[in-house]
Amino acid sequence: MKDHPERKGRLQLIELMFAGHSWQEALAQSQLHVSRATAYRLRQLARDEEKVERAFLDDRHGHPYKLTEPVQGWISEFCTDHPQIASRQVQSELQSRFNIAVSVSQINRIRAKLGVGHLWRGRDQMSGKKN
Repeated sequence: MKDHPERKGRLQLIELMFAGHSWQEALAQSQLHVSRATAYRLRQLARDEEKVERAFLDDRHGHPYKLTEPVQGWISEFCTDHPQIASRQVQSELQSRFNIAVSVSQINRIRAKLGVGHLWRGRDQMSGKKN
């Protein structure tokens, strides 16, 4: 994730704060749009060797990066073949096939982006009863 657009700004912000600049000055020079709390949190993360990669967006565990093009292709094909399948079941399949753990909301966003949303049947239709 070294080419992330915010990485350079975060690095500059942290360097300036370590150099003694106020968070406002460092923020203005880095041209980031983060809050005071985030600026200090980034500085604190940079101090901890075990957490420094999070400050610079290295080794990020965000969900969009887990769902790569091949995985999205599989989701598209799988959901096209099984239009009634719930995202919870897609989540289980992703875990078993690709060893990827993502939230149902992320799966729903990807399904909407790919145009393979869940064809939901109401409770009345599922049970065969009408109230």
